[in-house]
Amino acid sequence: MTRHAARAARVRLWEGTVRLVEETVPSLLVLLMFVVVIYQIFMRDVLTRPPTWADELARYLYIWMVFLGAALVSRRRAQIRMDFVPRRLPARARTVLLLVHEVAILFFLLYGLWSGLAFFAFYRKIPSPAMEVPSGYLVAAVPVACVLLLIHHLGQAAALIRSLRAR
Repeated sequence: MTRHAARAARVRLWEGTVRLVEETVPSLLVLLMFVVVIYQIFMRDVLTRPPTWADELARYLYIWMVFLGAALVSRRRAQIRMDFVPRRLPARARTVLLLVHEVAILFFLLYGLWSGLAFFAFYRKIPSPAMEVPSGYLVAAVPVACVLLLIHHLGQAAALIRSLRAR
């Protein structure tokens, strides 16, 4: 296998892994959350024996789905944007403004990652009220999402830098 083919294989593996985490996992979380909520409703309204853990599990699944979904939206560049000012700037100035925007996002994400890791370190030892699993499982959604978002925004910043160099 040539060096180029090996690199291309690694890139495909990486992209497939990211796609799995950002697309497949949230879809499975929605399905699981649906099943848990239906189970909770059935147990509460039909059998009058509501499970204490179901609401907490549904909340955990929802939070993970939201954070992984944010990474997916970022990868697809589908977030809501206000582009009134950038559209009216010349091409180079627009690229510089977008690069400054990406750098600001990167700093925010680095802070989010640092804070998320600190929260995880604290909450991993505290059991959740109903399921009695470490609360760190909930808080871990923040650093995981921040890493994925950092990957996407670093790529976008690199593309903007390449665009500036090409001009």
